[in-house]
Amino acid sequence: MIGRLLPFRRARDRANVPDQDLVVGSARGDASAVEELFARHGDRVYRLLVRLRGVDAKDIEDLVQATFLEMQRSARRFENRASVGAWIVGIALNLRRHHIRSEARRRSFLAGVAALVCEVDPRDPHQQLAERQHVERLEAGIGALPEHLRVVLILADVEGLKGKEIARALRVPEGTVWRRLHDARLRLRALLAEDEP
Repeated sequence: MIGRLLPFRRARDRANVPDQDLVVGSARGDASAVEELFARHGDRVYRLLVRLRGVDAKDIEDLVQATFLEMQRSARRFENRASVGAWIVGIALNLRRHHIRSEARRRSFLAGVAALVCEVDPRDPHQQLAERQHVERLEAGIGALPEHLRVVLILADVEGLKGKEIARALRVPEGTVWRRLHDARLRLRALLAEDEP
């Protein structure tokens, strides 16, 4: 299960290095230090995320990898107040919390959009026409959004990217992503409501 994640090969000379020293190494960009920390703590993070539930199975491996990427980015701020293992678990829990929140927002938005689309009887040409018109209105509404809002909406709600991934891709703060996504959803709902017969 965890072996499919990062393609790390454990360096033998790292087996006896204390976790704290590996954190220092990872802060300096030492990939073998990150590899060793992953080898030591990756399974625990994976098991924890599985046991806590609330995250789709398809997303757990991504969260495990994101944990160790975030660990490397945060390594300079490690203050040695807790064990490295507890610190890594804390990072995983924080990422899980953000993931669950963003998924809840995404599902809420998609449920709102789905409510606009009626259930179609394939034998009823009137319902098929109504469905096509709903989809056309949705596409037109997304197309009417300003570019900066449309891009964030599509990346988050259609492509399913996480807030941090979108922020990195667009080179903006993550808070900007969430504000734009909120604005895009509000405007799209308003545009669709205007078009309601």
